[in-house]
Formats: sequence, structure tokens, C-alpha cells
Amino acid sequence: MNRLKFRDLLPNIFAGTISGLVTLIYSISYAALVFSGDLAEYIPLGISCALISGTINAFWVALYSSLPFTIAGPDSNASAILSLMAAAIATSILSSNSTDLVFPTVWLAIALSTVITGLCLFTLGRLRLGSFIRFIPYPVIGGFLAGVGWLLTQGSFKVMTGKSLDMTYLPSLFDSSFLLHWLPGVFLAFTLQIILRRYKSPVLLPGITLIAIAGFYLLLRMIGISIEQARSQGLLFEALANGSLWQSSNLTALLQVDWSVIGNQLGSLMTLVAVVAITILLCASGIELATQTDVDLDKELRTAGIANIMTGLCGGMAGYLSISRTILNYKAGATNRFAGVFAATLCATFLIFGVSFLAYLPKAIFGGLLLYIGLSLLFEWVYQSWFELARLDYILVIIILLIVANLGFLEGVGFGVIIACVLFVLNYSKLRVIKNALSGVSFRSNFERSFHQKRLLQEKGEELYILRLQGYIFFGTANTLLEHVRSRLNNKTLTKISFLVIDFQLTGGLDSSSVISFIKMRRLAKQFGVTLVLTDLSPDIEGKLSQSHVIDVIGDEEKPDVVTRTFPDLDHGVEWCENQILRRGTFRRKRFVPLTIQLEDVFPLPNKTTKFLNRLEKLKVQAGYCLYRQGDPSEAIYFVESGQISILQELGDGEVVRMGTVSEGTVIGEVGFYQESVHSVSAIADEPCSLYRLSREALAQLEQEEPQLASACHQFIAKLLAERVSQADERSRILLQ
Repeated sequence: MNRLKFRDLLPNIFAGTISGLVTLIYSISYAALVFSGDLAEYIPLGISCALISGTINAFWVALYSSLPFTIAGPDSNASAILSLMAAAIATSILSSNSTDLVFPTVWLAIALSTVITGLCLFTLGRLRLGSFIRFIPYPVIGGFLAGVGWLLTQGSFKVMTGKSLDMTYLPSLFDSSFLLHWLPGVFLAFTLQIILRRYKSPVLLPGITLIAIAGFYLLLRMIGISIEQARSQGLLFEALANGSLWQSSNLTALLQVDWSVIGNQLGSLMTLVAVVAITILLCASGIELATQTDVDLDKELRTAGIANIMTGLCGGMAGYLSISRTILNYKAGATNRFAGVFAATLCATFLIFGVSFLAYLPKAIFGGLLLYIGLSLLFEWVYQSWFELARLDYILVIIILLIVANLGFLEGVGFGVIIACVLFVLNYSKLRVIKNALSGVSFRSNFERSFHQKRLLQEKGEELYILRLQGYIFFGTANTLLEHVRSRLNNKTLTKISFLVIDFQLTGGLDSSSVISFIKMRRLAKQFGVTLVLTDLSPDIEGKLSQSHVIDVIGDEEKPDVVTRTFPDLDHGVEWCENQILRRGTFRRKRFVPLTIQLEDVFPLPNKTTKFLNRLEKLKVQAGYCLYRQGDPSEAIYFVESGQISILQELGDGEVVRMGTVSEGTVIGEVGFYQESVHSVSAIADEPCSLYRLSREALAQLEQEEPQLASACHQFIAKLLAERVSQADERSRILLQ
């Protein structure tokens, strides 16, 4: 617990008292909701279940929540589902005339559901799945909450009148002898709606509730109804025994339970778990927004899970953090966990020492509190959402509400889950799985080639087709990709593709169902004589494609019948494809070609190429030779006649990355040379190389003795740099699209 300063003691006691009283009032209301109708005679035991939840949840969550002022306990969403489950169990047992099994079965079902809910919540938190709430469509959540609002509205009338709010009993509600059962509660609910929407004082709810109780007794006195008459007419709760409400569990009760009836409520139990988890995460997000604080969603799930496991083992009903009571506690002055602990202590006091005075509380008042909560949810999601949601989203909220109202909460939740999946598929399918569709003309590897090779790649570049994918790939998006490839291969107006490169760098994963599309793509590639090149595959994606034989097992890289090849990144994949195009093209180097011949078409003074090279230093180096290292002074430019050199950069953590590769007919070291700076990269020979070295001293001598030749050299380097900058800009533009 955070250290509590003396000056903060009174504000936290005040906030804890207010929060504890509100928790007490709501606990009684929710107990009345769950234990209504055929279970009304067990309401003292129901209040015990609710106060156990209010005590343990409030205490544990206050100590271990990620927020120091959190208040937890029974809440409306879980109570609405528990009321349906309890009513179904009671009806099933009473139909077999086993009245003595009603409470043990209902009680154990509630306790068992609480333990299972706690285990599921803790598991979700342990697996760090709290953020998954962000993926549930907003209107689906709204439909759930609107359905809860309707169930609470129905339940409130059952608490007040003992009968459900439906067309069968609706006319009887307006009998003059029946108005006193529900009219004060409706009046209280609408009064709370009007006042609490306008004013936010933490004392309003308890204060208005006390005034309503006093007003109800004043009304009884005015019309001449005594307390005993009111109780006999069902206007007050049944008399409760003095002393403790605590009802300890025992093995005898377990032996009396009808387990088959509990098993029939598995659907409701799963609904309870889902709704509680969603509600906790929604409440935590709402508290986060309202109090401008950060909430650890996974910690809230774990904390609520442990609290519910302990609550269930003690026979209590499911509970969790409450957004309304937490904000009430925060605004009442709570700054420390002590406020939540004090609220829990208040609930424990009434649980241990009894609340015999509750027999004097009017059913209409507590039914009115439930009606207020239900109407608040309906007002928010049926009225206010009309102005805030898109029409399709609003219609979805109403459809889920109607299903809950007419078919049941489980059906509404099931429909919502299905709709969530459909909306995910529809919305995700609108995203472009192909981020870029490129050709070898517009996108080149970092392998620096000669002018002749570049010219050939420009001519043959359309044979190379590159697709950069993005997002998570599932069946729908994979099929979109397949159809795009099929369309490109069948397009006779475009150059025939020889290499299809698919880059997975920006993908988040690959669904197993989408593998079938890649199997079909491999068949298409084989049919059209196209080599399929896959780059930047994650281990998971590579494993799925390998298991489905999309990726060939290659023993010999030059094996001619290989359809699919893989490379660690897009650059290496494109480089390999370029090498194949050059080998199959008209640029076939059967023997060594002197640099003089390689430069004759690009050097500004072609007839003086030999003379220029004779002024340079000729070098022969072996594989592994370092021409210069990162950080060395730039003292020379190197013209590559033959061989291959890697350009490497050392990062701050010691990692070395390949920035590019150069081959015959190219130049390296020119940037640092002209900037008169140190080398920003290293140059290492990959194989035996033949080079010409132009030192700073040699260039100065050339400028003095052969100014025309020196000018041609500068023009050549300028043209080379301009081309490289243009290519780098185009590459950056494509990759950043």
C-alpha cells in the first residue's frame, strides 16, 4: 500500500465510506436481481453472496490494481447473466418438485461460475491478452451493453413486482393496487437520470437513495399502510435474521446439488466469462480516460482473476472493478489504496455483524436503482449512439439488442461474436495486401553494376515482377494476391514474367488457411515457367510454406527445375534475379574484358580511355583484401575491372550490415574522396579483383598535365554520382510508400 500521510487520512476515509455505502447498496440490488421470483425467499443468502464479493474483490483489487483508487465488487453485467442462470436452474429444479435442492444448486452454480471466471481472467492476464479488447468492433460492444441494459430493466421490475416485464403481465402493472410496487422505483430511476447527468457530486447517489426511502415511508403513512402490511403485500424485503450473513460452505450442500442442471448452464457460464473479461477491459479503459492515468490491462485481469477465485471458494458471486464506483471514489478524494480497503471493510462489517435493518428497505427503491443503471445503458446506446455512430454501426447495436430482448443474452452474444468475425473479414479484406507492385526497371538491388549491365537490366527489367506484401495474410487477402498474380501472368499485352519476387518484410503473419493460395500460385508459376522468389520470410511463415511444399528443398542451387527460391531479404532476392537475367541475356562474358572496353561507351573521351587508365595505379588483390576501412581517410578512387567487392557498414552495437556490392565496370570510394572526409563504410574483396587506383596526388598531377583528361574524369564521376542518387531516391520513394 502506498504510504498514507496523516493529512490524506480523512479524505480517503470519506471516499472509502461513500464508495463502501454505494457498493453495499448495489450489492443488495444485484442480490435482489439474482434471487428474485422463485428465489425471493433466499434473498438473505443472496445478499451474503453479494457482500462476500464486495468484500474480497474490493480488498484484493484495492491492494493490487494498477490504480491506487480502484473499487471493485458485484456489477450489473455479471449480475444480469447470473440472474438468467439462477432463474433457469430454479425453474428446472422446481419442475421436478425438488424444492430442497434449489438453493444448494443455485449457490454452487454461482460459486463455481465465479471460480471458473477467475481462472479464465487470470489466464488471459498471464498470457498478456488484455490488449485484444481493442480488436472487438465498437458497435458489437455497444450491442452487448445495450442488451445488459435491457436485462437490468427487465430485472428491476422483477425485483419490484416479482414478475418479469413482458406483454403477459404488462396490463396488470397498471392496476391501482399494483402501482405502489413499481411507480416509486420508476420515479427514482428518472430522478437519478436527470440529477446525476447534470451534477457529479459523490454524495448525490447515497443522499437521493436515503431521501427516496424516507419518501416511500412517508407515502405509506399518508395512505395508511403499516410496515407489516407493506411487508405482507411484498413492498418490503423479507425479514432477515439478526447476526451474521456469513454462510460457510459445507460438503453436505455439495452432496445435494443437481450437477446435471448446472451442466446445462455451460453456455451461460461461457457468456459470463466473456462478458466479465470484456467489461473489465472496457471499464479499465474508461477509467484510464476519465482519470488521465495509465492502466495495465493484463494486471487488471490477473488481479480480478485471483480475487474471483478467492470469492468463489468462499461462496460469493463474480465481481470486478467498477468504472462508476472507481470514478466516484476518485472524485470523492481518494488518493491511496486505503480508500478501497476501507470500503471493503465496510462491506465486511455488514457481512459479519448482520444487516437486520435491510428488512425495512423498500423493494421499489432497490429495483429503481437497477432500473436507473439499465436505462442509463439504453439511453447511451439506443439514443446517444444515434448521433455518434455510423448508421450501419448503429443498426448493428439495435439488432444485437433485439436479439437479446427476444431470444436471450447468449444468442445475442453469439450473434455479436459472429458479426465481429464478419466485420473483421470485411474490413480487413478492404486493406491492400499488396503494398507495392514493381518491376526490375523501377527497383534495383544494391549490387552496383557496370553501365553495360545496367543498360541490359533496363531493357529486360520487365521480366522481373516484385510484390511487397503488408499486414496479416489470411484466406481472403491471400486469394486477392493469387488473383492479382494470375491476372498479371495472363496479360498478353505486357512483357512475359520470368521471375516473381514476393517480399514478406511488412507482413505480420500467415494464416494456415491461406497456404492453399500459395500452393496454387506455385502451380501457376510452374505452368508459366516463372521462378517464384520469396524474401524476408519469418520462421513461422517459412515453416507453413515448407510443410505445404510451396518451398522447394534445394540441394543444388543451380538445379534447373526448382520453382521456388527463398532469400533473407528483398535486396538479395532481387540481386539473384538480376544475375539470372544477365546470364540469360545478350551480355555473356566468355572471357576477361579490359576496363578500357567496359568504359568506352560511357567515358566522356572514349578515344582517350586507355590513356586515362595508364595514369592510374594497377592493383591485383585477393579475396578478403580490405581496400579501405570505415573511418579511414579517403585518399583514392578505385575503378573495378574485374571481381566483386562488398560495401559494409559497422553499426554502433558491433553489427556489420551489407550496404551493397560492386562488380566490374564500377567505381568506389568517390564520395569521401570528393568530400575530403573519412570513409563511412568499408570495402572488402569477395573474390580476386583487378582494379585501378586514382590517388589524390595522381589526380592533382593529371589536372596539371592533362586538364582535358582530368575534366573527363570529373564528368564521368559526376554522371555516376547523379545516377546513383537518382536510383537511391527512387528506391527510397518506393519503400516509403
